[in-house]
Amino acid sequence: MKLEDVRKEMNLRELGGYPVQGGKHIRHGVFWRSGSLSYFNEEETEFVRGLGIRSLFDFRSDYERGLSPDPEIPGAGVFNLSALTDRSGKEIDLSPEGMQKRAKRGKPQNFLEVMYGGLPFSPAYQVMFREIEAGNAPVLFHCTAGKDRTGIAAALIMLALGVNEETVLDDYEKTNEYRHAVIERFLENRADVLKDHPEFCEQLVAYEGVLRSSARYSLDCILEEYGNYDAYFTDCFGLDEERRERLRTMYTE
Repeated sequence: MKLEDVRKEMNLRELGGYPVQGGKHIRHGVFWRSGSLSYFNEEETEFVRGLGIRSLFDFRSDYERGLSPDPEIPGAGVFNLSALTDRSGKEIDLSPEGMQKRAKRGKPQNFLEVMYGGLPFSPAYQVMFREIEAGNAPVLFHCTAGKDRTGIAAALIMLALGVNEETVLDDYEKTNEYRHAVIERFLENRADVLKDHPEFCEQLVAYEGVLRSSARYSLDCILEEYGNYDAYFTDCFGLDEERRERLRTMYTE
């Protein structure tokens, strides 16, 4: 099996080939992103097992993992780390009930603010960068659909290596290409709702796909707090310019 034979909706792709500052490109076969491996069929799972993955990051919650655990990937160190946490590592409940509780505690933020505003500061990504910096690659990281938590993880890796913002956002938005059929089926099943409320279309697309504005919001939260990405990577991950340059030496060509 080849990569192009894997079902597109699995959202399996790599970051290799993207240009970074200085005229280089991210090395191929090093950084892989996908949806939950539990959804892969036997042939797709064998393809993943052949990638030589050394670090596997599952950014789903314990509850999600319990419902559909990952298959074993021999040779890979496994990191089960929910990315939906506050900065102390406490998991955030984004269910309707959880959001209501936040509102009662005087924290009436909407889903976008809670999820995308908090993701760039998740301790899960600190562990991911620790392993990347230690050279424990190739790396594969995923959540359930490989779009939100996985999308921000990919964005941070690309930014750390010197990929420009627009390219980062383009990669994030590629989920809609990979999951196009899933998104279309989802919208078709809600045609009656959209007929009466076409304004809900964007929100429904985001359920199975992504909105560029969501990732943009995450990046804006970083810049609002730190002013620039250099300060963010230094403070959140200990990646000052010297250490980021070392990453570029390791993972670009």
